[in-house]
Amino acid sequence: MIRQVPNIVFTLVMLAILGACSGDDSTTINIEAPSNNGGDSSGGGDSSGGDSGGDSGGKTPAECPEGTTEVSDGLCELPATVDSNLTLTSGVSYLMTDRVTVGNGNGQLKTNGDGTLDDGSAVQSVTLTIEAGVEVRGKTGTFANLLITRGSKIMAMGTADAPIVFSSDDAGYDGSGEWGGLIIHGYAPHNECAVGGSYCDIDSEGESGFAGGYDPDDSSGVLRYVVVAEGGYEFSTGNEINGISLVGVGRGTEMDYIQVHGNSDDGIEFYGGNVNVKHGVFTNNNDDSVDWDEGYQGNLQYIIVKQGASKGEAFEMDTEGSSVGFLSKPTLANVTIINDKIADRATYSLNFKKRSGGFFHNTIVTVADSSETAVDTCINVDSAGSEELVSTALVINNWLQDCGLGVGVHGALSSPNVVFDASSVIETDARLDGLLSSQAPEASGLLPLDWDAINGAYPESVADGAYLDATDFIGAVNPDGTDPWWASWTITGSL
Repeated sequence: MIRQVPNIVFTLVMLAILGACSGDDSTTINIEAPSNNGGDSSGGGDSSGGDSGGDSGGKTPAECPEGTTEVSDGLCELPATVDSNLTLTSGVSYLMTDRVTVGNGNGQLKTNGDGTLDDGSAVQSVTLTIEAGVEVRGKTGTFANLLITRGSKIMAMGTADAPIVFSSDDAGYDGSGEWGGLIIHGYAPHNECAVGGSYCDIDSEGESGFAGGYDPDDSSGVLRYVVVAEGGYEFSTGNEINGISLVGVGRGTEMDYIQVHGNSDDGIEFYGGNVNVKHGVFTNNNDDSVDWDEGYQGNLQYIIVKQGASKGEAFEMDTEGSSVGFLSKPTLANVTIINDKIADRATYSLNFKKRSGGFFHNTIVTVADSSETAVDTCINVDSAGSEELVSTALVINNWLQDCGLGVGVHGALSSPNVVFDASSVIETDARLDGLLSSQAPEASGLLPLDWDAINGAYPESVADGAYLDATDFIGAVNPDGTDPWWASWTITGSL
């Protein structure tokens, strides 16, 4: 159960932080919703707040870059196919009216494994660069989505002051299912790729073509300070697009400071691959916030999930794809989960399905005061394939358990069919403050995580000690109040 510390404490902490900080992380607090003041093809508009949109502030809008088409002042339409390098410059907004495909690597590869496509053409290497502060809008009520194919890259490098925002073209960020989403393909491993094969073609999410390969270090580019909102358009009955879909994406890809908000399907889903993510925020998504399957083995650190009142879970995990291929077993550290459930829905927060592992370190699981249903169990393990992984490839460590609804009610750790090692489970109120850090005494002062020792103790663990920080606190935000890393760039009111 969430319990806030007194507001005066939060106020004093914030004043101290804002007075002491400098640079990108402190000049603005949250991005504001766009207004309808002249920008999209149906009367939508540019951002009216901060530096996070294409609002010209009364100045003449910049010109549309070559390769795009001017729709109106300050609004440029993206082409259906991007087959040469393209930079989306700031000062204008961009519109997608259907799928925008970067490169051609989603075609089938030749069976001889020479790296060419089945039609004999070479896989293109195209880079889509998006400057800080740019807004990319999907036309409301359409399948509009951005697809980065394997071999090509997206270089979306926002800042805390000027995040890059993907949303629909209407006013506000409070919609859901209004456009598609962001799909990224790579050449990284996937458990449906034949062992020792010379090429791999995985039929991918959202009818987006083929992906996958054998290069764990493959790079699909950079996503930094990127917000994806209002996506998940239902393109056929029962089929929506995730906010961000990552299919065979490798660890050469950088993902840092990412928010997915209000998606009608999952917030983010990993289909194999081993891409890493730091500073992820997943809010008010209508299905699961974080989902992985098909052999995902990346690393996630500093993750906040504020689950919307929905049918989904904060995390849904399976291995799916190949019944004999390698497991999904990512490493997660410093996670804060805030559950919210509508009535008569499943009463657990994390759901391990078909043969999935996963290593959770320094994690808080709590329940929003507004939840209609008591999320009385933290972890559900609903298949024999996952049950047998408990304590070897399915492990919890430094787990702050507050899964019940009510002060002093902490719920059950797991479904009765499994028994986790409870030696590092702490049953206590989470006491999240206004910075979303835990003020429970047990949440700080831990021994720093020793990733080499963890990998040694658990041979199934694939924690990347060169990537992961050796933190000494539980939850996504440091309890000492020095790093409210989410505060200056996420959607106003989403946390």
